[in-house]
Amino acid sequence: MNLATKLTVARVAAIPFFMVAFFYRPPGAALEGDWGKAVATIIFIVAAITDYYDGYLARKYQQVTTFGRFMDPIADKLLVSTALIAMVEYREITHTAAWVAIIIIAREFAVTGLRLICAERGKVIDASGAGKLKTAAQLTAIITSLCFLTIRIFLLSYAQQQWLDLLMQFYAVTIQVLMIIAAVATVYSGYDYFKKNWHFLD
Repeated sequence: MNLATKLTVARVAAIPFFMVAFFYRPPGAALEGDWGKAVATIIFIVAAITDYYDGYLARKYQQVTTFGRFMDPIADKLLVSTALIAMVEYREITHTAAWVAIIIIAREFAVTGLRLICAERGKVIDASGAGKLKTAAQLTAIITSLCFLTIRIFLLSYAQQQWLDLLMQFYAVTIQVLMIIAAVATVYSGYDYFKKNWHFLD
């Protein structure tokens, strides 16, 4: 197992740690001092960064493998899906609508099924430009939401009401707009994958 593949596997291994940290306090509990969600934010960001470096290292050192090309998007889907489900559970503070999570997760199942069918026919589907745009939109929306939540926890914990009031003026609307953009990019990328590979299903 080369370094690039290890980073991909590490991204999957980070998911349970993210979940434990994020669910440290149940929905409805006070946010003051809920540093578990701040830790979860850091874990997610570090895991997301590995998404760039595993591909970069594989190309730079010519360590691209069939397993890596297949497992990399699976790791991304698991990480993003886990974060979205967790955020929907806490939607009163993350402002993440269930329909956004459903669209994104449904698309990931559909494209994964397409990848499996194509793999049986000897075709490995690499990430397309639309797919990379989708990933960027999803990660931007999730990371922004998690960072906003972390800042909110910090301001609440240290009684910085003035700064908290300022944050809350654009807190919800920014997250909601980014989530909608992520959903639109997700639908478009799914359409793009199926359009280019429909002949494998026909």
